[in-house]
Amino acid sequence: MKYGTMGPKFATIGALALTLAAAGCDGADEGSDARWVAAWVTSMMDPGEEIGEVKSRSFSDETLRQTVTVTASGDRVRLRISNLFGSRPLELAEVRVAKELEPHVAAPDSDRKVQFAGKTGATIAAGTDALSDSVDLEVSPGDRLIVSIYAAEPSELATWHPFSFTTHAVARGNQAARESLTGSSSLASAFWLAGVDVESTATDRVVVTFGDSITDGSGATVDARKTYPDRLFARLQEDPETRSVALVNHGLGGNRLLRDSLGPSGRSRFERDVLDTPGVTHAIVLIGINDIGMPGFVGPSESVTADDLIDGLESLAGEARAQGVKAFVGTIMPFEDAFPPYYTIEGEEIRQAVNTWIRDNDAYDGVIDFEAAVRDPEHPTRILAAFDSGDHLHPNDAGYQAMADAVPLSIFE
Repeated sequence: MKYGTMGPKFATIGALALTLAAAGCDGADEGSDARWVAAWVTSMMDPGEEIGEVKSRSFSDETLRQTVTVTASGDRVRLRISNLFGSRPLELAEVRVAKELEPHVAAPDSDRKVQFAGKTGATIAAGTDALSDSVDLEVSPGDRLIVSIYAAEPSELATWHPFSFTTHAVARGNQAARESLTGSSSLASAFWLAGVDVESTATDRVVVTFGDSITDGSGATVDARKTYPDRLFARLQEDPETRSVALVNHGLGGNRLLRDSLGPSGRSRFERDVLDTPGVTHAIVLIGINDIGMPGFVGPSESVTADDLIDGLESLAGEARAQGVKAFVGTIMPFEDAFPPYYTIEGEEIRQAVNTWIRDNDAYDGVIDFEAAVRDPEHPTRILAAFDSGDHLHPNDAGYQAMADAVPLSIFE
């Protein structure tokens, strides 16, 4: 699929579908201070795209149970289910949400049926998302929820997020309402579930972290909540001035700013994944390293210049400003020795030129110097060994903590 031509159409169709679905949902009471805000998200991509041996799958008479951690507080939640890259309607027989007691186990008395326009189950048209009716369920920042989706009829390959860094589960038959699953197996990818919103009076700001696999969390310990967005959220919760800030992660492994790659380009998905996020007030943009490095694998015809990347980054800043969203841009991090021939001297020169522009730019509301946070001071074109996951591109847990520590919390106050 050519995302460059289809991405904007999907964004428009998806936004229309969400608008129509939201019209049938219970909203905040008129005059109330409560509003719907994003509490968890993930970026979706075409199931036809594969990453090595990691690939999407179909479901038939199976219950998919996925774990998410919400970053907002409130008394009601709603789910966003995606068939954005489907080619036919998605039929789901039952959807439920509960608080998680332990991995993939529902806490007693917390299980709730999720309806769509007053009906059990959902039919989601190809190329769209669906927003559920609101569900009475009190949540707090840091609560873990489990979302159970039962697909009775065989589905096509599911719209998905390849690397979720959270272990999910699948089991035969309809086990959506059970506290624990019987005969389940583990899944490393997320399917169909694109977001969880919370109706909140306490959460007044929403930060979207936007980028590629570094924002997504490649190299972090699975199930440990050690990605840089995870660690930044922990910092926000520790500071009384920022406890009312929610944070959601729209990183996507392999993503490029200017060209479609693994998923739609950053440029084509920015409106849908960032600006259409419920309650968004701030965005942190860290993207461009794959535009620099991937031509080493796919060929020089897809090479970019520093000016190309600068123009692309400026366009995102302009879109954010037009929507009243404060946007901050991160310097592109070191990558020497990463995946030969991903790293090249020419690519390093482009990275340095783009970073020079980033540090001096006035298009964004501010700059976060991620490069300075993780580089080796004695060899600044490399990640510090203590922060390197081993591939010389992605940080480890300590490196992601250093990235989170580089974000001044004052920008959200």
